[in-house]
Amino acid sequence: MNSKFRCLTIGYIEARKGQDILVEAVRMLDGSVRDGCEFLMVGQDTSLLAQGLKKSIENLPAVRILGTADREGIHSILETAALLIVPSREDPMPTVAAEAMMHSVPCIVSDAAGTAGYLTEGRDGWIFESGNALELSRKIAWCFYHREEVERAGICARELYEKVFSMEVFRKNLLALVDGIQVWETKC
Repeated sequence: MNSKFRCLTIGYIEARKGQDILVEAVRMLDGSVRDGCEFLMVGQDTSLLAQGLKKSIENLPAVRILGTADREGIHSILETAALLIVPSREDPMPTVAAEAMMHSVPCIVSDAAGTAGYLTEGRDGWIFESGNALELSRKIAWCFYHREEVERAGICARELYEKVFSMEVFRKNLLALVDGIQVWETKC
């Protein structure tokens, strides 16, 4: 079993998703924190940014780019994670955050991710200013040193998933929307 504090980032590796911000944050971590963590990037890794990141992490063994994974693979890797990091510069509503919460994995998200509007700082996740690698680094370090609180946040993240993001809630909201549609009759 892996004893490292496993942090995931899942999504197409591109500037909009901010994986370069995460790499910068990892570089800022104290060596003991960085050595105690494992940062896995899952996603399409053929972009120019991905190619550059592959070169930039050659001397940063805590970070690994895994490439793409199918749905089953993503669910499998989420089950091994302590934390999901969404370092996006822009991301209206990352579904991967909801998937993480479904697995009781709390998230650190940038304030540019729509999910940030649903999180309560420190209760079911953490929020950092988009593009601020230092703030992200500090939140990662805090989580590393407060693993029991991260586990509790995972339980609360699952509750948030059930209340806001589950398929049952989606179904109820869709049915309420459909019921509220007014049909207009015309003579044409």
